[in-house]
Amino acid sequence: MAQASVDLSRREMYAEIRKLCAPDNFTNWYVLTREYVVYAAIVGACVWATSLMTKAGWAIWWQLPVYAVTILAIGFWSQTRLATLVHESSHYLLFKNRLLNDVMANLLVVFPFYGKVGNYRIGHWGHHRNVNDPEHDPDLIRLMKHQDREFPLTRARFIWEYIILQLSPHKAFSYLKGRAEYVAFMKEEDGIKDQSPLSKTSLNLLRAVYYLGMAAALWWFGWIPEYFLYWVLPLVTVYPCSLFLREIAHHGNYPDNGDFTNSRVYEGLWFEREIFFPFGEWNHVLHHMFPTIPWHKMRKAHHVMMRYPPYRDNVVICDGYLFKGHMGQEYPTVLDVLSKPSHAYLRGGQTTDAADIRRSTVDEIGANDNGVGQLLPGES
Repeated sequence: MAQASVDLSRREMYAEIRKLCAPDNFTNWYVLTREYVVYAAIVGACVWATSLMTKAGWAIWWQLPVYAVTILAIGFWSQTRLATLVHESSHYLLFKNRLLNDVMANLLVVFPFYGKVGNYRIGHWGHHRNVNDPEHDPDLIRLMKHQDREFPLTRARFIWEYIILQLSPHKAFSYLKGRAEYVAFMKEEDGIKDQSPLSKTSLNLLRAVYYLGMAAALWWFGWIPEYFLYWVLPLVTVYPCSLFLREIAHHGNYPDNGDFTNSRVYEGLWFEREIFFPFGEWNHVLHHMFPTIPWHKMRKAHHVMMRYPPYRDNVVICDGYLFKGHMGQEYPTVLDVLSKPSHAYLRGGQTTDAADIRRSTVDEIGANDNGVGQLLPGES
């Protein structure tokens, strides 16, 4: 079929995308259940293996490698993936019903990380409004306080500074400090106010019930040591490094804040993609253009956008993060992108104003059932 016959005009593209901007109240029940089951399986496997080693008379030093692998799995997989659903819930995409969205997001996704989804929402919407602006983007400001940005940089330097050093206590504390200010204590940001359906009284009551209930359960079952070993320790060691690596991939060494160039699309090997870019994080360009596309519809949305020439001809697609996938040599890894000048992999010039699609979304798409701009966060 000729390319002209499958290409979409701007208005046709919007019409197709609009069909995909609809979360539901079902999909993420399965996802949340699965992620907690996997977490329990990781912990259970470690407990089972170390108990067998203890019964066999093995010294604790032989058990440490098993525990170390478990900490890596929890931090890089379970905690990172659950934290991604914080992002999803900040756009009211975890569940279509907003009350259900915020209640379950807090209970199952945000309270375990000692934050509140409303706080994250305020800062994250500020990021959407000021993406890659070093003076106004709260994400960029937070990350630059944590780690100076000196791109491009060599692969060896990246591995040393952005992976190995990030696992040190000093860097882990630095990242978590900025994250806590963002998620636990974020106030009004550039006029953006929390639009949570929960009142402050209801939210405080919910928090009290959660933490008191958790403390009581841990004490009753005698799981307090296990809680610190299998949740708190990976949270303050591996988890910060994992999230930082994703954030650098999304907005590190960016050429500008244009619709198609403020971030990148990430393909590559399944396992690596599921670690760093689960639940729609693999297409951060499209998320910034249309923030209310649920993660489970992002692949369809990408296929639609590949029929829209300005997107197809300008977006940078990465084939892997640390390891090359199976796409052609013309597709770089994230490390390739970070090791060369910011415009090195752009295939064409920016064809629209810097935020042309993002700013015109409400006019083109309209409003959702709640009267909020269907694709532009924070506008009401």
